[in-house]
Amino acid sequence: MLASYGRSFLAAVTTAFMITGGDILALDGDSLKAILAAGIAAVLPVAIRAANPKDPAFGKIADGVTDAVVGKLTKKASVKKSAK
Repeated sequence: MLASYGRSFLAAVTTAFMITGGDILALDGDSLKAILAAGIAAVLPVAIRAANPKDPAFGKIADGVTDAVVGKLTKKASVKKSAK
């Protein structure tokens, strides 16, 4: 989940920086505020998904699916070991 936050923030900040001309020495306070606002706006949808317990990527459903998959993989690994 944190990787999603980071990717979204970095993409938005990079895009906003490039729109301002891409000159880091020419940034003023207003440009910096706009760039940070773009990064925050990009992270909000990820935060909303994380807050939704029914979201298939981050919510309780994701935890249940992960547990089921790990359980099946663990069973397959133990069956292969006992077969030997």
